[in-house]
Amino acid sequence: MKLFLTSVILAFTIFTSHAQTSWINWEFNVPLQKQEAFVEALNTFFASETGKELPTAYLTEQTLGNNEVTHHVSVLSEDPDAIGKMLDPSNWQMNKDYQNMGQTMTELGTLPLRSFTGMPVVMSSQKENGFQMIYSLNVPFDQIMTITEAFQNLAKNSQKMFDELSMEMSMHQHIAGDDRGVNHYVMETHKSYADYLRAQQKLMQSPQFAKMFEVMGKGKVQNPNTIARTVLMMWNVPAE
Repeated sequence: MKLFLTSVILAFTIFTSHAQTSWINWEFNVPLQKQEAFVEALNTFFASETGKELPTAYLTEQTLGNNEVTHHVSVLSEDPDAIGKMLDPSNWQMNKDYQNMGQTMTELGTLPLRSFTGMPVVMSSQKENGFQMIYSLNVPFDQIMTITEAFQNLAKNSQKMFDELSMEMSMHQHIAGDDRGVNHYVMETHKSYADYLRAQQKLMQSPQFAKMFEVMGKGKVQNPNTIARTVLMMWNVPAE
């Protein structure tokens, strides 16, 4: 499938307030022989009257990481009421479109393994990329402000390099739902895995990255899990 605009969050600039932006992510394990039906069920839902009224959503395939998960469905919005409806049972328990999708997912045996939500706290300028690297972080509570400031400085001072590499980087705060002991996520996006590999040497030689890693080391930040995802499709993308 054609790659689309990738980002957990849509176009923002560094230091813009992200208080009203949030996302919800659902993880799935879909056997190869059921993936076509799985995607068809999602397409049918987002083409329904209910689905068309939902915030922007996208489907990604997990290309590297724990074999427990094969796909992710993410919904993101600046409108707290719009995304809040996604977690309000009164909006979907008696809804025919939700019921039809739920029935199909039950029959396929592809109900979500887990769901969790968060919001961005730091972002570089956004790019139209299709490959995501997501680093889960466990940041000690007394180090959260220090680490956030380090990422803000990284994003601010590295934007020229990010533009040259056609990449983006963002830091997100976990709100609730993930059961793997993480409280932040860092997402780095590139046009492809090859572009990611080509960028790493330049990133690792950057004094801005060295400074950030130094702060993370002093703050005893842990990275318990790293995954890679490829964007497959998107729904309800706002018109430019």
